[in-house]
Parts: sequence; structure tokens; C-alpha cells
Amino acid sequence: MFAPFDETKARQVCLKMMADLERDGCEWTGMFGALVCQDAAGNEVVLRAFGGSFEGSWNREGWAPPLFDEEKYKAAIFPNDKKIHELSEVPANESPEQKAARDKERLALCNDTLQKIYSLYSFCCFDQKWRTFSDIAREKLLPTGTGDCSAPKLLSHAFSLGLRPISLAEFYWGKPNSRLVPKNFYPPCDEKCALILPAILGLKIIYRDQNILVVEKPSGLLSVPGRGPDKQDCVVTRAQKLFPQMIKQPSVHRLDMDTSGLMVLAFDEQSHRALNAQFENRLVKKNYVAVLDGVVKEQEGRVELKHRVDLENRPRQILDDVYGKVAVTEWKRLRVWTRRDTAGKERKATSVLFCPLTGRTHQLRVAAAFALGAPIVGDNLYGKEEERLLLHASELCFTHPATGQEMRFESAPPFQY
Repeated sequence: MFAPFDETKARQVCLKMMADLERDGCEWTGMFGALVCQDAAGNEVVLRAFGGSFEGSWNREGWAPPLFDEEKYKAAIFPNDKKIHELSEVPANESPEQKAARDKERLALCNDTLQKIYSLYSFCCFDQKWRTFSDIAREKLLPTGTGDCSAPKLLSHAFSLGLRPISLAEFYWGKPNSRLVPKNFYPPCDEKCALILPAILGLKIIYRDQNILVVEKPSGLLSVPGRGPDKQDCVVTRAQKLFPQMIKQPSVHRLDMDTSGLMVLAFDEQSHRALNAQFENRLVKKNYVAVLDGVVKEQEGRVELKHRVDLENRPRQILDDVYGKVAVTEWKRLRVWTRRDTAGKERKATSVLFCPLTGRTHQLRVAAAFALGAPIVGDNLYGKEEERLLLHASELCFTHPATGQEMRFESAPPFQY
């Protein structure tokens, strides 16, 4: 995953850590990390962490603690540990049937232990609320070792102390392997950290530099603040909490609350003006993946509709050839398939790639429902409400406001399509 914070200051701390490890003759193999933070008074605070356990110890003075209570962790492992080790030994002359039965029993015991262990993990997030693995992965077990890396330890510890992270870096120490080189720096891993850091940070950071921030907005979160104190939690306020140097109005576009996917924000006024001009002049390419409730027979097409807000039923849009603003959308059918809805009923569905050429309110939802005759699954305004709206901003292309470089980002939908 992309490094969520600038690495410069933390790398200097890590270089000092490397020198200390070398002086002490450390032979342990694993990841180390440093997080430079600021307290409420603006003073810098340095936190250090190691991945997993360091030379057999989960807790060490002066290092960020694990995300669980060590004594409870040992108690959770103990009941099945001996039997798992016995089942790991291959008996002589074992038949294929016996091996399958042994593997099945071992897997069941391992999953039981993993469930008990993961129920112990809790981490402090950007809003200083504590969350558990069940809050972010309700349907399946996370990979073994999730939450044991340096980054989640450091960030959780920082937020629990009321500190603001400003620089994060991690390096590998020990024997080289096929993926990692000793003393090299690496961003948080995709396999485990990418599953937990968005929950800790409040945002999934796709890209960041001194001018722009690209994030993946989850469904259910506002893009910008709404009216009233209950509508202040949004992409913008979360980004500004992580990066206080960001300007007051950083957004140049937005996604509906129920839509997930890519958004770009500006750190400074000049970048904001440049990005805003690109959106106004239709120089930004945006693609969305949607699952429609029903069958669309055509392969592709172009939709041009005039619609406006229904004054009697905001924010719903209605078609209006006189007062409506034109919305232009190109689309392409990806596949027709059978899905199972939240009630367990099988329904025909059409996956579609949308490319909006304008930026009208509910443009894609209106195009699907009124032009293609099949509303987007989960659309509570123009179709049937389900668990979530199956609409995701999957591709975003624009010119970098400072360097002039073409920037292209992709994001896979978090739903089957």
C-alpha cells in the first residue's frame, strides 16, 4: 500500500535504530518502524515498534505495545496448541484418507484458535475510538499476523496517547529473503496492513504528495460536510484531521454518500484551482463500475438526459426537458449474470462500466433507472434498497496540478460484479 505519511523524519529515526541494532549485534529477523508525532503543544514525540514479537517478547519497555493483552493471548493459544503440533507431524504409512482427516481436524483447531486470538485485538483509531477486527471483517477471518506489523501498532499507540502522526517509516532487519533486503525501507504491507490501516486512519490513502491526496471513499461516508453537527464526519474532515496543513476547502469533486471509490483532494490553493479547472473543462476521466438490477440487452451506448431536483422530494431527481440540466454518460455492458439478493432470492443483474462526461447530481443513478431501465442495485431512490449501493468510482485520471504529469488511479469495487 502507499505510505500514508511523509517518511523523511521517521527515516532519520530508523537510521539511528539500525546503528543501535548493529552495535548490539542483533540477530533477530523482522520489521522495525518509527513514527514521529506531534502532541497538543506542537512538540515532537518519537514512537518505535517492531513487527510481531521481538526475540520472543511482545512487550518491551520503550516500544509500542501489541494490539492485545499478552496474558490473554497465551491463554487463547494454550488449549489447542499441543493437539495442533501433534496433528502437524506426519505419521508413517499414512493413507490419503487419513491425511485428509488429519488436515481437516488441524485446520478446524487452527481456525478456532485464530478466532479466539482475534477477538482479543483492539486498536485506537483517528477519532480515538477503540475498534476490533469484527468491526472491519465480519464475514471472514483476516490473515494470520494482521495487526502485528509495526505500522498498526505505532498508529494505534499514537492515537491512544492523543498524538498526531506526521512521519512514518519501516525497515527490514536480519537475513535477506526473496522479497525483503536488510536495511531497506518498505511501505506498510498489502497483505495485512492494508486491511486494517484504513480503519485506524479513517481513510484508505491511495496516493499522497505535497500537493494532492487521493483516497478511496467507503460507502456510507459523506464526501464533504453537510448541514448540522451530525453531518460533519466526511472525507474532507477526516483528511484535515490527518493533515492539518490541508486548506479549508480541499475538495474539487464529490461522490454520493452511498457511492464508494476514488476521490482527489488538494493540499494547497494553487493545486485546488488547477484541479478545479480540469473538472470544469471536462479534462478529468472518471469511470464507475455498477451492478444494475435487471438485464440490459444493448452492449454499449450514450445517454443524454435533462434532469433536475424534485423540489417536493429532495434529493431525488426528475426528468425535465425545459428546466433540467443535461447529463451525458457513456456506458458499456460488462456482463449479465445471476446474483443473490439480501433476501436470498436469485435475480438477474447487469454489470456496467459508466463514464460520465458531465457531473450532475445522481447522474449515473438516473441514467441507469430511466435510460437503461434497470436501477443500480441498492438504490433507495430509483430502485430497491439493499445493504449498499453497488456503485464504485473505479478509475480517476487527471493531470498533476504541480508537475503536469498524467496521474491515473484504479480501485477495484468492494463487491461482486
